[in-house]
Amino acid sequence: MSADLFTNYESELAELIGTIRQRLDSTLPDLAGDARRDELRTTQSELREAGELAGQMEMELLSLQGPTRSRAAPRVRQLKAEVERLQHEAKMAAQGVGSYENNRRALLGAEQPTADLLGDSPAEGDQRTRLLSGNERLTRGSQRLQQSHRIAIETEAVGASILNDLRAQREQIVNTRDSLMQADSHIDRSQRTLRTMTRR
Repeated sequence: MSADLFTNYESELAELIGTIRQRLDSTLPDLAGDARRDELRTTQSELREAGELAGQMEMELLSLQGPTRSRAAPRVRQLKAEVERLQHEAKMAAQGVGSYENNRRALLGAEQPTADLLGDSPAEGDQRTRLLSGNERLTRGSQRLQQSHRIAIETEAVGASILNDLRAQREQIVNTRDSLMQADSHIDRSQRTLRTMTRR
């Protein structure tokens, strides 16, 4: 179960890293003003989620055994390093340190992307994109909660089965002890009978 959960976390984190990388490299350089700030906020939210996923992967790593754990550990370090790299790049982007185009816009005091100047505002599209991104994050979070709940139920069932087995074994031990005590009593009576017969 832990291996499957680890794989799911790894897949989600890799997908999220790809989304953040795409936004930092392709989307943000073409934005300015409010649209850029909104995208930066979305990026920060996704980076927090990525950090949480990396932490969950580290926790699941502790429950893996032998070769599986040895193979998984480098992947955790690699993904964590990529998340930290993205956090640094997002911080630089928030401070206005980025591509030549972004720096030029900052110097010129531009507050709207080129599309706005041409009368084709992407505000509605940006809002729809943010809503979809937020919905996807909520869906992923819900799926993780459901999976954790399922694992908890399975673990509880396994624990109940183990307790039942232990209870049955205890009953067997008690019955065996009673049988041995009864056998000892019979042996004592037999010995006394033999001694009485010997005296006669």
